[in-house]
Amino acid sequence: MNQKRNAFSYLILSIIGVILIIILIWFGGSNNNMINFYDKLMVGLAFISCCLVGLSMAFKPNRLRKIIHSGKQGPKQESKPINIDRQGHHPVCEKFINHTIKFNSKILCAGCTGLAIGSIISIVLMAIYILFFNDISQSILVIFIIIGMILIAINFIEVIISFKNTGVHIISNVFLVLGFSFVVIGMFQLTGAIIYGLFGIIISFLWLDTRIRLSNWRHNTLCTRCSEHCKAY
Repeated sequence: MNQKRNAFSYLILSIIGVILIIILIWFGGSNNNMINFYDKLMVGLAFISCCLVGLSMAFKPNRLRKIIHSGKQGPKQESKPINIDRQGHHPVCEKFINHTIKFNSKILCAGCTGLAIGSIISIVLMAIYILFFNDISQSILVIFIIIGMILIAINFIEVIISFKNTGVHIISNVFLVLGFSFVVIGMFQLTGAIIYGLFGIIISFLWLDTRIRLSNWRHNTLCTRCSEHCKAY
């Protein structure tokens, strides 16, 4: 129940973030969309840096798990936890078979793989935007933001419904990061202010955290309904 309440609390915060973006764009929009190159470079490099950090976490997801657990771990442990075999940082269990993918004899997390692919594509898109695009019409920028939010919403829906298809899971996570890039570019270019571009990046972290909370809730639900006693989540 706590996992579910926590996940939906973050979902509400994400919706509030969407509303804030709409308000900021409505009152902060600029008729002059010619952006200074160095301003674009600053926002673009900030976004690319975040994608690179995300890539490192996607390829080494257990690193984040260790950081989180070391922060939560108390000075004493009354009982030794059950040792659970994992592949692609998911438990070796038929309930999670659709959460992993085999690549070159290695078992990878399907969600992290999708996030990694999305990060690589987004880095390329951001680099293209920095180097080649400047004067973009407001209508196209609004469409950019709308498409970005739709892609993010698709990922949330896929996580909540939990389609039992590895390919769908990978694609929805690709959509998530692409959604971030569309929103950040649209917000920054539409307003012409660095602060709005950076705010878009911050909101993207909130959306990513929401996706993680929703995923943890789904994993916890799968374990709760399972008759086995390992309870990995």
